[in-house]
Amino acid sequence: MNTWLVLATLALPMTAALPANAGNLSPAANKALAQLLERGKQTHSNAVLVLQDGHKLGHYYPDNKAPGPIELMSVTKSVVALGIGQLLDQGRIKSLDQPVADFYPEWKQGLKKDITVRMLLDHTSGLQNFRRADVEIYPAPDAIQLALTAELSSKPGTNPSYNNKAVNLLAGIIEKASGQPMDVFFRDGLFKAMDIHPGPWSKDKAGHPYAMAGLSLTAADLAKLGELVNNRGQWHGHQLVATGYIDSMLAAGPLEDGSGGLLWWRAPQWMHFDTDPASYDMLRGRGVPEATVRKLQTALKGAHFDDPEALQRGIAKALGADAKSIMADQLISRGIGPYRLFKRSQGPIVAYYGNGDGGQYVVIVPKANLVAVRQIDAGNDAESADEGYADFVSAVLRVAEASGAFGKDSPPH
Repeated sequence: MNTWLVLATLALPMTAALPANAGNLSPAANKALAQLLERGKQTHSNAVLVLQDGHKLGHYYPDNKAPGPIELMSVTKSVVALGIGQLLDQGRIKSLDQPVADFYPEWKQGLKKDITVRMLLDHTSGLQNFRRADVEIYPAPDAIQLALTAELSSKPGTNPSYNNKAVNLLAGIIEKASGQPMDVFFRDGLFKAMDIHPGPWSKDKAGHPYAMAGLSLTAADLAKLGELVNNRGQWHGHQLVATGYIDSMLAAGPLEDGSGGLLWWRAPQWMHFDTDPASYDMLRGRGVPEATVRKLQTALKGAHFDDPEALQRGIAKALGADAKSIMADQLISRGIGPYRLFKRSQGPIVAYYGNGDGGQYVVIVPKANLVAVRQIDAGNDAESADEGYADFVSAVLRVAEASGAFGKDSPPH
């Protein structure tokens, strides 16, 4: 796997630790692990934890003291997906293709009758959405009613678009299917079975826990959920989530690039990107301002990037100081992700992960039996430029590759 971050051999900081079983790693894998943990320190992480075969390989905590529960942001979605799997196994949800209208009869008319549970999980509900939760969702007194009364911006099942508003309906479905508020359902069910002790779960003014974000867990407890997924729903000999559902949850969804499952993301072993000249006419056709199109067209002419992090940096440099707002307001709002500007080649899918604002992560690499968690207690939706640890998934994959998990396969150059 190609790395964008070139690091010299680093001595581990006083606040990072490699347990004895890390000694079983090859020198190359130990170096990759040390770099991952050092990068955790550099990005002001509150917790970085790496497990292999259920045993700790290493960790980084400031002052070497594990913090308490930290809000997972959108990694909450990935946890909520596990609860849906349990309700399916219990027969309380008939199937992923059960209409949401079975739970909310007010949708038994018009196109909303065609929206299914699966569409909430794979972001194809078609519900009108504003990407910034602080503008529309958090001020609303009832996040579930906000979603129920939303207009449709596209035909259900046709247009994948990341949708916090629609995901919040899963909290209502879990409550209706289980007879318990979602936070109680998890507390008394999956979390109790796994000895997980959550912190507060953020709720709207009506008392509904958010499904889009809001759950707080320690790094160790989040790693337990990563182990559960890595073991295809098994925990200490007990099948807590059906294997078939785990496989469905991690399978490729409707996104063209195959990067999304059901509220989980999928990572290939390697990715390469080359500028696609045809993309600029696509941008113009979608109504992107000409000034932005020209910036990208000029700065990215003939560009090649060897991984997503380098691509993100290239786009940010092209757009200048306002890159983040331009991406959100002019591209993402039109359903245009950064990959759409490039021709892409990639290797096989080798990892699955949950990802939240601020740089919250849980990553699993099944071939390496590797689970890794990164948390930062940023206190809001926006991380500073040096805090996001945007290359965390790549760093985990470097550890897996260096340990020989991917055999002799190597990416083309």
